[in-house]
Amino acid sequence: MIKTIITFTFALISCSIYGQNSKETSSPAFKIDIEINGEKYHVNDGDTLTVNNNKIIARISNSVTFDYGILKFDYPKHFAFSSETDFGYQNWTLDGNNFVVSYFKLSSEVELDMLIKEIVIKFGKKNCTVNKKTSKIGNTSLEGKRINVELLGQKLTYDMYKVKSNDGSSHFISFQDSKNDDGSDSLESIETLSLINSTFFIKQNKQERVR
Repeated sequence: MIKTIITFTFALISCSIYGQNSKETSSPAFKIDIEINGEKYHVNDGDTLTVNNNKIIARISNSVTFDYGILKFDYPKHFAFSSETDFGYQNWTLDGNNFVVSYFKLSSEVELDMLIKEIVIKFGKKNCTVNKKTSKIGNTSLEGKRINVELLGQKLTYDMYKVKSNDGSSHFISFQDSKNDDGSDSLESIETLSLINSTFFIKQNKQERVR
């Protein structure tokens, strides 16, 4: 008991002495290299640079542009990017804290129901219900399916859509959201989909097929 009190008191003293200095616990700022008319400048993210009496604020964008296959859109910069390529297959994944975006490109004609069936098997049929899902992403209406999953007390939804193209390949985009405790959409999913919706673009020029 005494040891607990001493430890707690020490923690309070530590908070009192050091708690006000947030700089000691915040992440280091990103460095930004800027070149203007051959003149190079090195500043931190958020710094103000004065050039010819003009104030320039150097700031890293909160979003990143995805530009692969036939799709182009912005997504939050904290999402982890990964990709996988195999014979006749490419996959890109953007992984957030509660929300995951995946894009699949296959060289042959593949139906959406085939992929949905495989994903249901992965989650376990007894844990899933499947419904039709129609969404407008950007200016494009997409037909797809939603898999409602309840696994180990956690609820999530997996939405997958087939994206029409003229390149001879099959394209699919999916959105996986880990729901809040009350079953509502995660804040990350709402914010990310809003960003994607405002920047979503399908490049319909003929693309090289996956080999």
